[in-house]
Amino acid sequence: MEVNISDLTWDQFIYPRGGKSDKTINAYVEALETGAQFPPIKIQRVFNYADGNDTTEAIIILDGVHRSSAFKEKGIKKIEAVEWKDKPLDYEKNKTTLLLESAECNTRHGDRLSPGDKKRVARDIASTDPECKWTEEALAEKLGVSQQTVNTWISDIRARQKTSRNTVILRLSRLGWPQEKIAETTGITRGRIAQIVNNTNFGEINTLLAQGRDMEYIARHYSMDLPLVWTLRLEGKTDQEKFKELGWGLRTWDQWNFNECDERFGDDWPGRIPAQLIAHTLFYFTKPGDPVLDPMAGGGVVSDVCLLFERKCQSFDLAVRDNRPEILCHHWDPRNWKWPITKKPDLIFFDPPYYIKKEKEYEEKANDNTPSISSYTKEEYERFLEGFFLLAHKNAKPTTSMAFLNADWRDFESTPASKEKPDKSITIFDYHRLLSEAGWEVTHRIECPLSSERLSGNQVQRIQDKRILGTVGRTLLIAKRA
Repeated sequence: MEVNISDLTWDQFIYPRGGKSDKTINAYVEALETGAQFPPIKIQRVFNYADGNDTTEAIIILDGVHRSSAFKEKGIKKIEAVEWKDKPLDYEKNKTTLLLESAECNTRHGDRLSPGDKKRVARDIASTDPECKWTEEALAEKLGVSQQTVNTWISDIRARQKTSRNTVILRLSRLGWPQEKIAETTGITRGRIAQIVNNTNFGEINTLLAQGRDMEYIARHYSMDLPLVWTLRLEGKTDQEKFKELGWGLRTWDQWNFNECDERFGDDWPGRIPAQLIAHTLFYFTKPGDPVLDPMAGGGVVSDVCLLFERKCQSFDLAVRDNRPEILCHHWDPRNWKWPITKKPDLIFFDPPYYIKKEKEYEEKANDNTPSISSYTKEEYERFLEGFFLLAHKNAKPTTSMAFLNADWRDFESTPASKEKPDKSITIFDYHRLLSEAGWEVTHRIECPLSSERLSGNQVQRIQDKRILGTVGRTLLIAKRA
C-alpha cells in the first residue's frame, strides 16, 4: 500500500533512538538519486492520540523514519508501507507495545539500535510499568539482548517499584483495608497481597538506628513514607510508650496546647492540625483496632496518626493525591447526601473548614461541581453541618463518638469588639446546638487554642489600636450518639 508522507506522524515517545540521524537521511537521499529501491516502511493507525489540544486519529511510523524523511526531502509525496496490525489501535492503551515493536524492527536492519538506545527503551518501559507486566525475558526478546543485560539495566527501577508497592500495601492493610480492596487498588492479586502483608520484613530498622541513622534516612533507604517507618519502629508498644518515644507530652487535662504541627505526620495543607491533637483524641476515646472515619481528610494527618497508634481508618476528601492512596474521593453533597462506607466507625474525627477562614486556599482544591464548603454563606454552612450530623447519626453505632474540631468565627480583623454583630459570626455555641439538634449529646469540651504567634507584631498593634478582640480559641467537642 502507498501512503501520503504528509499523513505520517513521527512519534518521539515510541521512537527507540535518541533522535534522527542527519547522516543516514543524507545517505538515503543520495541513494534515491541513483535509483535505489527501499523496502516499505512499517506503520500503524491509532486513535485516542493526543495532538496538541485535540484528541485525533494518526498514522504512526513504527519503522522507517529515516526513509520517510529522505523521501520527503527529495520531494516524493508517497511511500510504500505495510501496516503492523490491520485495524486501528487505541494509542493510550498500546504505547508500550508500539514502542517495543518499533524497537524490535530497529534491532534487525538499517541504523541498528545502539546498546544505549536499548537501555533507554528498557528503562522507559520499566518506569511506566510498576505492575511488571513486561518481564525482563519479554523485554530481552524484543530488544535482542540477554535477560541478564535487561535485568542489569532496570534492576534499580524494579527494586524501587517493589518497595513502593509493598509499603502502599502495608499502609492500606494496617489501616484496615480488606485484601480484595487493596488488590483492586494496586492491580495485584489477592494471593500476592497476602504474601506481602505476611512476609515483608523490615527488621533492619533497629540495626540502622543502632548505627546512628535517623528516621528520615531509614525512610529514604526503604523508599517508604516517614509515618510508616515510625509505625514499624514503635510496633508493639503501648499508647503511652508511643507518646514518650515521639517526644509528645501526654496532656492529662482538658486543655491541649500545641503551638506547632509535627512535620513528621500529614502533608502541608490548608488548616493543617497538629498530629498530637489527634493522638490525644485517639488515646482518650478509642482503643487499638477501633475503626475511625475521617470525612474531610485534607493532608492525611488523621490516617497517619491512626496508622501509628494502630487504629483502623477510612478517609475521604475532594482532593486526592497519588501519595495518599488511603484517601478516597467523596463529595459530601447536601443536595444528595450519601454515606460512603458500610463499616460503622467507633470515632468520627470531623475537622471541616472553619467557615470562610481558609476560603481562598480551599477553593483552589475544589471546582464548580464540587464546591468547598468554605464558599457557603453562614446559613448554607450551618445547614451543611446540620445535614452531615444527621447523616452521621443515622449511620453510626450506638457507641460511636463524634470528635468535632472548630473555632469561633467573628469579623474581628476589621471590627472593634463593641461593634461586632451576632449575625455576622458563628461560634462554638452554634456548633453545640447543631450537634444536639441532630441527636448528638456533647460529653466533653476540650480547648485546643491556636498559636498567637501567627499574627505579626504590626498586626497585633493595629488590632489593639482599633480595640479589636482577636481570637486564638479552638475547641474540640466530643459527642455521643444519643
